[in-house]
Amino acid sequence: MKTVVVFLLTGSLFLSSCFVPGMSGSDSTFKSSDKEYSFIQEYTVSSPLSLNLSTSGGNINTVAQDGNGIEVAFVVKKRNQVVDISLEELKKLADIEITQNDNSLTINIKHIHERNFSIGFSVKTPVNSSCNLNTSGGNISLSAVNGKQDVNTSGGNIDLDKLTGTVTANTSGGNISISDSKATYIATTSGGNISMDNIDGKLKVSTSGGNIHANNVKPELNAGTSGGNIDVSNAEGPVDVNTSGGSITLDKIAGSVKAETSGGSISANITKLSGNLYLHTSGGGINATIPSGLGLDLDLSADHIDTQLNNFSGTAKKDRINGQISGGGIPVHISASGGSITLSYR
Repeated sequence: MKTVVVFLLTGSLFLSSCFVPGMSGSDSTFKSSDKEYSFIQEYTVSSPLSLNLSTSGGNINTVAQDGNGIEVAFVVKKRNQVVDISLEELKKLADIEITQNDNSLTINIKHIHERNFSIGFSVKTPVNSSCNLNTSGGNISLSAVNGKQDVNTSGGNIDLDKLTGTVTANTSGGNISISDSKATYIATTSGGNISMDNIDGKLKVSTSGGNIHANNVKPELNAGTSGGNIDVSNAEGPVDVNTSGGSITLDKIAGSVKAETSGGSISANITKLSGNLYLHTSGGGINATIPSGLGLDLDLSADHIDTQLNNFSGTAKKDRINGQISGGGIPVHISASGGSITLSYR
């Protein structure tokens, strides 16, 4: 029996040394590339295009180009260094699905057999492209395309620029940046900041733990954070923002406004009030400036209220004001449970 046991063990060791998947014996021969990518694949398609990219651990960078061609640069890294590798060699390293027809291209990295490797993409695609981009651990950037975009990463940042159409973006741990776009956005992150600049499209964004910044946005902003501050400037509303633990700063806002915080102060400079104004904080003060000469229905409550009541009818106390200015009109509800209110007119 001893001889048999030794034989079996020896045979097992012999087989295991021979049966090494794909690149285990040769991946150390890969040289670092002097380029930012490993190799390029080109595809001819018709527009509008459906582009689907999925990978594990790598970044995805996609930008529009003229024409109906797609250029996909595969970025294969070992220990964060780009390696010189061909598509055929890569197919031994990872399970890859590539499917193409006239108006769609799908590249799916299903499984990478070796440790310390990641596979990303740098893509040039037609302008009229609807992109479905997914990575489990990398960053995603998407620029200058028109269509329906769906962008998802488990741990990276998302950068969206010069888009038109509709966009859904999700990251579990990174920041989201949106700029120079005419698109409708729904964007969420569990742990990062959200920044928006120069947007002509509806925005609905949320973060569980970060700050929100928006500048030069219209025609609608809905933004929420569980633990950060909110800063909005040069916005045309309606503007609807809320935070559970931070302060809110609104500057040069036109339209209707709703702002709520459970633990911070609110500063609001409203240049044009065309709808309801609702400001509420449970743990700070409120300083608001609104246009003069408007008919208002006032409902103000706080520990102390500082405001002027010209052409006013109603009841006014130091901690509660309820009534009408100039015959009434636009509802103005401002409340500070643990602080004061200063309401000015300009």
